[in-house]
Amino acid sequence: MKVEIEIFADEIVIPLDFNGKKKNFLALGALFVPLKKKEVLIKKLTNSRCLFDKSRVWVWNHPDCPFAQECKNKWHEQNNTEIHHEKIRSARPNNSLIEISKRWIKLLIDTNKNEESLVYFNILYIDLDMLNIDEFGTEKAHENIYNKFFRTLIHYGVKAFFSEYSSVIVKNVYHDEGSMEHHNYFPFLNLHKLQENIGKIGYVENTTIKFLNSDHRSYQQAENDLYRESQLIQFIDLILGTATQNIYYLSNDELKKNIAMIIRPLVSRLLSNPNNKNSSYNYYRKQKISIFPKFPIEKTEIYIQTLNDDFVKDNLRGQFYTDKSLEMPPFDNDQKSLNSFFS
Repeated sequence: MKVEIEIFADEIVIPLDFNGKKKNFLALGALFVPLKKKEVLIKKLTNSRCLFDKSRVWVWNHPDCPFAQECKNKWHEQNNTEIHHEKIRSARPNNSLIEISKRWIKLLIDTNKNEESLVYFNILYIDLDMLNIDEFGTEKAHENIYNKFFRTLIHYGVKAFFSEYSSVIVKNVYHDEGSMEHHNYFPFLNLHKLQENIGKIGYVENTTIKFLNSDHRSYQQAENDLYRESQLIQFIDLILGTATQNIYYLSNDELKKNIAMIIRPLVSRLLSNPNNKNSSYNYYRKQKISIFPKFPIEKTEIYIQTLNDDFVKDNLRGQFYTDKSLEMPPFDNDQKSLNSFFS
């Protein structure tokens, strides 16, 4: 048996201070989508854009809506928004963005609880304070670190999530547009190296990383059907953003905290008991969150060795770990009506 998949990736670079505590890490997130389930996932995500109670089935063009006379074109345009975690803010509330973001995270939770094998993701945090940054060059050090760990992110997901298959064919790897698009090695050489690592379990068919604009509307204007794939870039952006909000508490914004609380039970379990096969959240061999490294690393040679080994080795003293407490305090979503943000 073989499975064909596509991968959709995004990142967060956070060297900043918040609440008097320094934050200095890279966050890498990847969504693994089996091609047989791609249409189902995209349909569920896009239907979640329809906020009209009578329909709940999304169409991209308002005149095609079966309730076009009742569903105003203005509402349709508002719901055809980019879902981007960074844009969630109380100072400039966007009701469509908030409601669709909630639905997407609830979709993740609900499919897990219904034991649907639909959403596969791997999130890896790199603690930059634990690395000797100088070992990675004086220019673009963050990009160089990201470049190396990106393979680890993908390799683990392919190996852990699809181990029941005799072969895993990676058809395409998509990445959100950004600085990595212009890295000397990342777009063209990274997947060649990945192919060497996964050769026994899979094959990378297209070794050139494709960069996507996360705002799908740009593709619609150009009549390019990549607006569908752009939904999946938005989805991993939201998962990565809400998980990071819980783990590292990057914002005190009440809307960000409100949406982060929806995914919090899953994030908590992925960190405290990642191998629980009996969890009601059914994340085992579908979703993973980890941090690297647990102990300071002084030499690049040790760091590179990690990339060539399996995900965890005893001689690395468990450098990849999950037992991290959530820095964001619990937030009571009922303590303040969010309707005040949209009045």
